Amino acid sequence: MPLQHIVWLKKKDYCSQQQMQFLLDEVCSLAKVISEIQSVSSGINITDRAAGFTHGIIVTVADQQALQTYISHPAHVAVGKKLVKNADILAMDYEC
Repeated sequence: MPLQHIVWLKKKDYCSQQQMQFLLDEVCSLAKVISEIQSVSSGINITDRAAGFTHGIIVTVADQQALQTYISHPAHVAVGKKLVKNADILAMDYEC
């Protein structure tokens, strides 16, 4: 059963919008190197209902095994470290 990996990001004050966009682009480019990714999208929050979270990412994978492979992939770990430095992060995974 497919899974959605959803990440909410609250950009830190010292992170520019340009830097955050660069990081989001880097996340989206993971689909080129991690075959378990079925789809990936990211964007800027457009509402006032996100409790201060400014950006979001959605990654679709086939199943829990694919999710674990994605999460532990060195390319994901590397971009994840950059995101942690530049944003507060909340993540959720669910079957769809």
